Amino acid sequence: MGNPESRTPHRVPPDRRRRLPYNALAETRPTPTEAQITDILLPLRPEALRPYANYTTCLEEGLWIRLCYKKEKNAAHDAIWSHNEDVEYVGPEGVVLDDEIFDGLDVAAALELFPERVTNEGPSKHIELREQTLREVLGFVEEDTGSGEEDYSDEVKEMLARTRARRAVNPLLKYVLYHVACVVAHAFVEDEVALDGGGLLHVFWDDCGNVVRQWRVQDDGIEYNFDGAWAEGAWNENFINGIGELGPAYHEGGMRGPPYSV
Repeated sequence: MGNPESRTPHRVPPDRRRRLPYNALAETRPTPTEAQITDILLPLRPEALRPYANYTTCLEEGLWIRLCYKKEKNAAHDAIWSHNEDVEYVGPEGVVLDDEIFDGLDVAAALELFPERVTNEGPSKHIELREQTLREVLGFVEEDTGSGEEDYSDEVKEMLARTRARRAVNPLLKYVLYHVACVVAHAFVEDEVALDGGGLLHVFWDDCGNVVRQWRVQDDGIEYNFDGAWAEGAWNENFINGIGELGPAYHEGGMRGPPYSV
């Protein structure tokens, strides 16, 4: 039958155990070599960006990301930034990413440089709330037959009619409360369109970096001191009213789009 020890090479005979050297476990995690830092880490995470990526913030803070650094646009940048200092789209506690690392990138590519800014914002409580909201929304959609509304006030009937009219044009709005529950971070994006007078791009992300909804900021005062509205959750009215564009991940067949199952 053979020596059983030959079939279990991980077993060391007792007389050899005393002769094997002792390999102590390292007390600290191994650190990358200088070559690994230079050749691997720095190209993936520029030094100037590390403070932003490592920043562990709270949901009350927004972002300002500048993506266009053309010299001929400097005057437009100064004007937009001066306006922000007055109206505080991003408040004094906000995080401003203003570095030429981002020059020429689109929003998705810029976020890939510091994904921790959104991926760190999805704690278990957020996930539980998101999934609970989806279950509730699906229940509302199933029960919304219009029956039993005869005794509602005219004001309520008008509100329901407006809501259903919006959803008839854009059926995905019936899931809007789920979209709201998915949001973990937002940013005002100063791109070339903004510098040409088209308005800052206001982007809302989920915890996977997907755009939930985005729109161009109009200079009408609605989003002034936005971090205050953000902290209070008042921004979700814009979602409910269907302002802007829904992100691809939330369309039919998308990563977080219908059909849903719970």
